[in-house]
Amino acid sequence: MATNKIYVTPGTTITFRASGGDVLWTPTSVATAAGRISDVWDRGSGSKPARYLWRIMTKWAATPTSGDNMRLYLVTSSNSTGADQGDGGVTFGDAAVSNENPYVYDCRFIGCVMTQAASYSVSASGICEIFSRYVAIMGWNSSNAVALSSTADDHIFTFTEIPDDIQAAA
Repeated sequence: MATNKIYVTPGTTITFRASGGDVLWTPTSVATAAGRISDVWDRGSGSKPARYLWRIMTKWAATPTSGDNMRLYLVTSSNSTGADQGDGGVTFGDAAVSNENPYVYDCRFIGCVMTQAASYSVSASGICEIFSRYVAIMGWNSSNAVALSSTADDHIFTFTEIPDDIQAAA
């Protein structure tokens, strides 16, 4: 009996950051109980992978309390501006978010990056599916006492496509 092996073949990585990336996102100096949404990522028309590996690297301005975290949300839309047809009524465009509610109720939580004791530079990753053409990310600093770092290079978020690679039957 012939069988097919199914592998994962990582594809293109899209980078969200202040400069030198594909999509503008500047969470520098985001205060406690505040957030930042990125500019829009237009995935283009036609067939696209649905599954992505996300990864974030971020840093707080000082040593946060163990367990403080930045929550991450996927914001999608059927148009490039987002406000009239986007999740949570959020408008795309690298901008401050001053209220986590009500936006997050209609945006998809994809994960968080959590601090460890005496560690203010952290990273995390996870898997999510994206079916919309227009996408943004929103980060929410849930620390009780510490803002995010003011250094732009301390905050980088990426999506890497991970489509299935179905091998010929052997």
